[in-house]
Amino acid sequence: MEFEDKVAEYGPKLEALQEKLALDGVEFIQVHTVDTSGAFRSKIAPLKLSRYGEAINAILYCVAHGDGQPIGDVAFASATANEENGFPNIKGIIDPATVVQHGWKPEYASAITFSYMLDGSPCPYDPRGVLARVEQRAAALGYEPRFALEYEFGIFHADHDLMRAGRYRELKPWGHSLTNYDLVRSGEYQDFAAELIRRMKSIGIGIASLVTEYGFGMYEYALTPKTALQAADEAMRAKLHLRELCAERGLVATFMTRFQPPGKESACGAHHHVSLWKDDKPAFAAGPNKLTPVAEKFLAGVLNRMQETHLLFRPTVNSYRRFDRGAWSPEDVAWGFENRTAPIRAITTPNDGACRFEHRAPGADINPYLSVAAILAAGCEGIEKGLPLEAPVSGDLALLDKPKLPRTLNASIEAFANSDFCAEAFGEAFRDNYAESRRAEQAAFEAWQASHITDFEWQRYFIN
Repeated sequence: MEFEDKVAEYGPKLEALQEKLALDGVEFIQVHTVDTSGAFRSKIAPLKLSRYGEAINAILYCVAHGDGQPIGDVAFASATANEENGFPNIKGIIDPATVVQHGWKPEYASAITFSYMLDGSPCPYDPRGVLARVEQRAAALGYEPRFALEYEFGIFHADHDLMRAGRYRELKPWGHSLTNYDLVRSGEYQDFAAELIRRMKSIGIGIASLVTEYGFGMYEYALTPKTALQAADEAMRAKLHLRELCAERGLVATFMTRFQPPGKESACGAHHHVSLWKDDKPAFAAGPNKLTPVAEKFLAGVLNRMQETHLLFRPTVNSYRRFDRGAWSPEDVAWGFENRTAPIRAITTPNDGACRFEHRAPGADINPYLSVAAILAAGCEGIEKGLPLEAPVSGDLALLDKPKLPRTLNASIEAFANSDFCAEAFGEAFRDNYAESRRAEQAAFEAWQASHITDFEWQRYFIN
């Protein structure tokens, strides 16, 4: 849909929301745009829901991960914004479905945008737009996809001097134990959990549970199921508001996938639970350890494209430190009923409404719009082509000859960049731009390595 069509559709809704929010005491609006890496880029303004759109800096789709820390690579080469085109603004419009008033700060509301190019065409680099188009593909097949994301993350006591100096490994974990499912890890934990759940409920986000995970400073929350675009929106908002709550309490949260050395304690996953519904009935359910034909085709599609889309589940250098089948972080292309060592765990109990697939490859560093889009697009292709499903695995996956997921960021980049499926599913312009963003990430890491002498070198060679 072109920008002017969106203005015509959204304009009256935004004007009505403006009036209602003002009557309800809202004074300020946070306007969020999703960047390529999966962060909200936000501005705070006096309450104004413009029916004519928002100005968005196009550099948001070529800005470096972490804004270039620690080597100063602010942006990567992109057709989006560059010296030749003068780094222009593009256009955005607030999606009325995302406008919410904050229950814990009622003077604030927030909203999320869709992005458009200056000629009025949809911005091909907008992750939210990519997912919206994939969701329409599922709707054309007659299904409503539902996703529920669960995030593992770390919480530490904030020390801003250490953080400014980049000495994050010296931060102290929040809580005195590494036990999971522990209610007394710290004296403030239960109050913190209650406040987060309360805040999310006030903006329509359901937290099914919040638990301590195995590891010092490790925690996990699970979000309730929503439609695909809603689920990604809520995943982004939950991360943002968790970080806000932490900041208010002298804490800091991290979603990097591994902040402990490999093999020690846990890593941070972001498991995706997915199901399809039709006429408000679960389309995957066929009884315990059974799947409907559409579930089998959907799953066959997901498995068929898992290597090509792997970059969207493990998008950073740090992602690949989480690889560990023995710690339930998958390494193979496989599936099984209730099998946590496979990337796809099929769950068929305790009732039909709970029947779903758990995709276990994504880490907490994902862009949820892209990880959800990858699963959904591949599953839709499986249905469209009637792909056959391989048998579920049983036994030790390490002993089975299953295809392997790419084990490095470079390998995942090349699988994605050369994928005709990814070009068709997400748009060729998006595929190429995203691949460049990840190549820039790998290059930044290699440049940093080349400028440092490692601890290994000091300890191995200094005395000898």
